Amino acid sequence: ESRHGLGRELHRRLSDATAAVAERLDITGNTVWVDKRTLAAVHGCERRYEADEAAGFPGWSAPLVKGSVVHRALQLAPFLSTPTPPLHVVNLAIERIIEDGDDRSPAGWLRDAPDADLAELRAEATEIVTKFEEGFPPLVAAWRPRIEASSRHELHGGAITLGAKPDLALGRAAGRQARVLIVDLKTGRAYSGHGDDLRFYALVETLRIGVPPFRIATYYLDTARWEAEDVTEATLEVALRRVTDGIIKLAELVLGERVATITPGPPCGYCVVRDECDGPAQWAITGADGNP
Repeated sequence: ESRHGLGRELHRRLSDATAAVAERLDITGNTVWVDKRTLAAVHGCERRYEADEAAGFPGWSAPLVKGSVVHRALQLAPFLSTPTPPLHVVNLAIERIIEDGDDRSPAGWLRDAPDADLAELRAEATEIVTKFEEGFPPLVAAWRPRIEASSRHELHGGAITLGAKPDLALGRAAGRQARVLIVDLKTGRAYSGHGDDLRFYALVETLRIGVPPFRIATYYLDTARWEAEDVTEATLEVALRRVTDGIIKLAELVLGERVATITPGPPCGYCVVRDECDGPAQWAITGADGNP
């Protein structure tokens, strides 16, 4: 089977597996958006997922704004005409966010933040951009770098949409040859969920153009360490099963056909419904070992 045929086959299988819930979504006028965040949330704890969706976006905080500034800086840096110090790139990123901003962006936070808060943000963002430049190979035009490029794949006429926005993609498919590398940039510790995110990106890329990336990788900025995985049919099979299960859960929750399950764990400590959910008490009893 050709690489293009693999994409068509994955689409067919995903469509068949979700046809029943898609029909019910269509009847009720509902849709389901699936991205790495919603998948991680619904597979993590359905009760917390529902609570977060009901609460909505909590507003911009310094850590969230820092992430946006860093990503905008990394978008700009490879395409500036001359080498630019990281602090200057961060300042350019802040200026662009403010200029382009709307109510959904951190532009207001950046405009109104006290000077001391902005200074801390600049320092922390500059540190991350510096670590990227120190440990990551310089991006060259021949690699066709794409930073935070969005991709989508629709199922059942848009009743279900998969959306991916990896931090970095390099290369492009050449006919049936897989020549794309997808990279996520992370600070802090490694988590198993990072691999799930990358496999989701690989699946969406395969569904979108019919050809999978050849490799997916996480680059940990704090340690200058790579974790990479070659994309095989087995990789895509794992992603397909996880996405199928996630779509069905999300759709059934949206349709009110499913009672949200509770998965006790460390996130119980900061969940928005921790005071009215049994999860924190269960986690306090079982603890990290899962045993009383």
